[in-house]
Amino acid sequence: MLAIICSHYYALHFDCKKLTFSRVNHSKFGMCYLQVQIQLPPLQPLTGILHNYLTRDDYSSREFCNNIWQYNAAFAMTSVGVKIDNSVTRQSRPYCFKIQRAFHHFTSALLPHVDQTPVYAQIYILDTAEQLNVRRANNNNLDPMVINNLQTMLLDSYPYIG
Repeated sequence: MLAIICSHYYALHFDCKKLTFSRVNHSKFGMCYLQVQIQLPPLQPLTGILHNYLTRDDYSSREFCNNIWQYNAAFAMTSVGVKIDNSVTRQSRPYCFKIQRAFHHFTSALLPHVDQTPVYAQIYILDTAEQLNVRRANNNNLDPMVINNLQTMLLDSYPYIG
């Protein structure tokens, strides 16, 4: 199965999924933004700290890229619960997996129990200094400066989360 690039949005699709009225040099796919019925603005160029972490070759950038999955989880508002069959993925963590039937996000009360450390959305209701402390405590194997820089970036970019 060869991957074909959508001529409108440059998404990758399997050749067997193209629409029957597609031309050889102009493949069309029904799942690609509902055949242009959905218009999305172009993505803005990536700048700032996230751009640096993804493009530079220094200690912090390598640390970020090597643990990007965990940095993402450190700033997530919910968690996803799935049972992963590692005999299929042959890895300790899958980067891509198929979900069958239902997909659920696990959320808990907005305030944690007295004896529990805040997690996910519970962190976002704390003041910014305490958010940083909790994220660092929950992810003590991650670089504290990278966590600080990511939190600052999010607070600067999305004022409603602070």
